[in-house]
Amino acid sequence: MRVGDFTVWLFKAGVKPSKTIGLGFVANVTGAAYGKQARWNTDGSVTLIGGVGSSDIVQCFSKIIPVPDGVEFV
Repeated sequence: MRVGDFTVWLFKAGVKPSKTIGLGFVANVTGAAYGKQARWNTDGSVTLIGGVGSSDIVQCFSKIIPVPDGVEFV
């Protein structure tokens, strides 16, 4: 079974971006030769792009990114 774009975090408190921010590659899929990209959405959620399978083991890692022009945090 595959799931499309998959929300992995939903921050109920804290800052949220005023525009969706592409986070680039933020995770590896164990046993696969590809990584997963993500985006930080205006509702505070972080979504893995491209879906995951029911047997995928996703290993996320820390990432520091610059704040894109025109984005504010509320």
